[in-house]
Amino acid sequence: MPACAVILLAVFALSLLCPPPAAAQDAGRISRATAVKAPGLEAEIGKAYRREGVLGTVERQLYIPYPRPDVSSVLCCDYEGHTGLRRFEALTYQVFDDVYQDAEMRRSDDNGKTWSQWEPAADYDIYFKGGHSIQKFVPVGASAGCYDPESKLMVQPYSLASFEGDPRKVGLKNTNYHTFWRTSGDNGRTWQEGGMIRYEDGPDYSPGQERNPAFMATNSAVYYYRTIPLKGGGVIFAADTPVKTTGPDGQPDTLSGIRCFIGKWDKALEAYRWEPSAPVTIPRNLSGYLAEPWLAQLQNGTLLLDIRGTNAGASDPDAPGRHWYALSRDQGKTWSQVTDWRYDDGSQFYSPATMAKILRHSKTKKLYWFGNISPTQTQGNSPRYPFHIAEIDETRPALKRATLTVIDDYDPARHTKAVQFSNFYVFENRRTHAFEIYLSPYGQYENVYQASVYKYVIRLK
Repeated sequence: MPACAVILLAVFALSLLCPPPAAAQDAGRISRATAVKAPGLEAEIGKAYRREGVLGTVERQLYIPYPRPDVSSVLCCDYEGHTGLRRFEALTYQVFDDVYQDAEMRRSDDNGKTWSQWEPAADYDIYFKGGHSIQKFVPVGASAGCYDPESKLMVQPYSLASFEGDPRKVGLKNTNYHTFWRTSGDNGRTWQEGGMIRYEDGPDYSPGQERNPAFMATNSAVYYYRTIPLKGGGVIFAADTPVKTTGPDGQPDTLSGIRCFIGKWDKALEAYRWEPSAPVTIPRNLSGYLAEPWLAQLQNGTLLLDIRGTNAGASDPDAPGRHWYALSRDQGKTWSQVTDWRYDDGSQFYSPATMAKILRHSKTKKLYWFGNISPTQTQGNSPRYPFHIAEIDETRPALKRATLTVIDDYDPARHTKAVQFSNFYVFENRRTHAFEIYLSPYGQYENVYQASVYKYVIRLK
């Protein structure tokens, strides 16, 4: 089958993710039930701190404290279906960089007023297979999914990772990612597995063969949380993928880039057909990679792809830290040249290597950008503050400088200078219409991976 062709994926089951016996599952787990209560943190729970900004009021409060010294609490959360007030929260714990373990889940049927008890979440766990481990819903957790009016199903891509050894003991080593899809016909309560997303020749997924060299070398993809419906039916999502190209010296080269995947429902086969877009890349002199894409749609129908980059790996030692985007006017099949985000007056700004997110508000109908903007030149990932919300001028697109509103910033009374306001979930509350953000500020303390979950509520004017 040729690369970049329309791929038909058969329905299959991920039997490898059947949970082990409860005793093995619970041994040595970090959990809310065994969390060590720090008096200083417990006294902060429920206290609200407010700041006023151009766009409205930002309220911050401690939501879930870290479970013990040198460990972070990290929350993945959203609404479970495309309608209704049923919400989920998946809590994981971080001991090593980018290792999210010992997942727990709870749900609310009344928009977060009351919650079920925290229970182990087998689907999110890391499973050691003797030499390597596997984990579903990486990097952090499952997305909310996307409703497709054409199929009348919720569609949810997700990534499956395999690690050398057990990352809970040694950290990430030689990690490999592939992206899958599944659907729900009952508004996100239950899911049916679909298959692996493919964009090039190579072995399909087979349980137990995650470390097969041929499998690891092809169809690698990391999904980052955002799927949107397409006009006329179908859905689209973006993922990190390697892009094979020819370097300036004429030799083969591989760039870390982006592909979008367009899913169309096949009624006869009751399955999605997935078509990969043309790859999105950037010259090495501008950025060492492109990663963590986020999709949105402008009012005129153009698709907007927000992308993380970094000057740390750029071939130009003087490359500035920027945030990037690309546009598509053909429903995601092809993309414009990547360019840097700017203000609506045309001026540039500095941004570290972090993920930004974009949401349209249901009441104002405006598009808002959430991300890090630095007043000075950035170096790779740092500094990851201040954290802003800004309205997007959709005619350019660009950030409206006059709307910049600080969500949070480095405070020497609360943080070390290494604090990060960059790992967050955001959605609009379906009843109050406030934006809710859940963020773990790594670097709050001397040990970077000791962080609590904070909740921010943004009430727009």
